[in-house]
Amino acid sequence: MAWMIVYREGNFRRPNSKFSFNFKPGPVPQEHPADVVEYAISKGMAERVPAPKRRAKSALSGGKGA
Repeated sequence: MAWMIVYREGNFRRPNSKFSFNFKPGPVPQEHPADVVEYAISKGMAERVPAPKRRAKSALSGGKGA
């Protein structure tokens, strides 16, 4: 999976497949399969970004520790 920030709405459909992927613009990075991200970048609809960092385990549990 790859991450991108989308600038324009688009849709990608894999050849010989019933599945398609829709992506909508927004400031938050979105995760999609690599071929979808490559398509969006090649059409100027998006920009690849690094994956967001995971939060610390204690932050996920409300800071109470485990």
